[in-house]
Amino acid sequence: MQRGRLLYGDTDQDTQDKRGGRALKVLISDDEYYARKAMAKKVFQADPDAEIMGDFENGVQVLEYLEDHPGEIDVILTDVKMPEMDGLHLAQYLFEQESPIEVIIVSGYNEFEYAKKAISFGVSNYLVKPVQKEELKEALDKIIRKRKKYEDRMLSITAKKTQQYLSIEEIAAHEEWRNIFLEPVFRKKEGPFYLLVIQSRKKEKWTENPEEERLLLKLKEEFSGEWFYFERFQENVLLLFGERREILKSLKHFLNRMGILGFSEVTVGMSLAHTQVGHCAKAYQEAVYAINQRLVDGWGRIFEFSTDFKPENMLSKKKESLLEEAIAEKRCAQAEEITRDILKSCQNTYTLYVTISSIFNLLYHFFCRNGGGERAEGSENHGYMLFSFRTDLYRYSTLSEVEDYVLNIVRTMCEEQETKRYHYIVSELLAYVAQNYQSNISIGELAEHKYFMNSSYLSRLFKSETGQTFSSYLMEFRMRKAKELLESELLKISDVAALSGYNDVSRFIQYFKKMYGMTPEEYRGKR
Repeated sequence: MQRGRLLYGDTDQDTQDKRGGRALKVLISDDEYYARKAMAKKVFQADPDAEIMGDFENGVQVLEYLEDHPGEIDVILTDVKMPEMDGLHLAQYLFEQESPIEVIIVSGYNEFEYAKKAISFGVSNYLVKPVQKEELKEALDKIIRKRKKYEDRMLSITAKKTQQYLSIEEIAAHEEWRNIFLEPVFRKKEGPFYLLVIQSRKKEKWTENPEEERLLLKLKEEFSGEWFYFERFQENVLLLFGERREILKSLKHFLNRMGILGFSEVTVGMSLAHTQVGHCAKAYQEAVYAINQRLVDGWGRIFEFSTDFKPENMLSKKKESLLEEAIAEKRCAQAEEITRDILKSCQNTYTLYVTISSIFNLLYHFFCRNGGGERAEGSENHGYMLFSFRTDLYRYSTLSEVEDYVLNIVRTMCEEQETKRYHYIVSELLAYVAQNYQSNISIGELAEHKYFMNSSYLSRLFKSETGQTFSSYLMEFRMRKAKELLESELLKISDVAALSGYNDVSRFIQYFKKMYGMTPEEYRGKR
């Protein structure tokens, strides 16, 4: 496709103009042949990037073209006096249909009544023949500015809505989302940045309280950064540029103000200093690792990420033997007491993580030795795969909640080892799907890299426990999430597909229709 040319016929893609936006697509309507050609020449002089998609003798022909090419045209330049349907009636029809197409009326008559009628039909401009190049350029530039403002506003609304369903890690990993959310921040500010994760035990949206929102915005503006709220994890993430000492000083003031407002348990996790947008995912992990320390030291503090922690494994050989013996003999109360004592001896979250992973590793090997499945080669540290530092610690508010989670698994192994040896593996698998359904996951990959067991065995295990195959369960889970996302009119179907775990939109639509008997668009229309 070339610009500055007459482009009659179908086109299959948009072109970009030198301003970075999509080039204007224009129709010309005038009952005089040479007048149409002269107007096309003036359009190219006024906007060399414009594309003339067709020229017609009257408004009826224009409407026929629009019907065959929905959503294609941006601007119609039309004469007033034409047979069958004149320019004013064409403008009136488009106005009544609430069409987004901009109409520029071109007339040989400088009459007030014509102009008054044109304005009442929402025309973009009224130009008198002979049309001057500068006049037309000004009229087209006005349309371009208006469209750019609208597109920016819609992009902002869509971005904010989409953001609710993402995490900073997903934004950093996805080029399109990174360009929308992160690149603009780094273009306006250079130097080191710190990523902060801020949480409150009250678990409410801070954006609903003007004073809380004002304090976060003040922090953002003070350090030329950006503030994100992720509804999926109910977390606030701040990117701040500046000196560590100054940021910490402002954070302490922020926590004091939040305490006065009744939020005494607001907690901050702070990353190390980073310099590139590509480091955002790593910085986020550091901030999460830091804020996890609240489980041991309590809420209402600022935790900085440090590489100085030396984690210890509190599951000694002696305690390991005692725990395994208690489980084997179904002495559940004793098994729980041993586990509780082990966890209470953890002084930091790194030690807590290593210790819980070791307990899970013990349970896994006990499970395999007692007929629960074949232990895969290289699975000596399987517990680290079952328990995630990022997810499994981060989702809890207190150490007692983490203890309850671990004790429940120990109790399950102890009580049900004869009838449901696989119970906790399947439970972990279901939890993994809930956290990672947006990613490309399969039972084969999980069996090989997460659970270190034969994929056929894990498939049978899953179906025996849930009554359905893993792939059908995953598809149903994603489809339920898709229905929730379709509640938002601002999310495009492609956005819903991506956020539901499907990069192929056509496949997503096919699966959705197979499950619900209608396409996503039809479902949205029937709500």
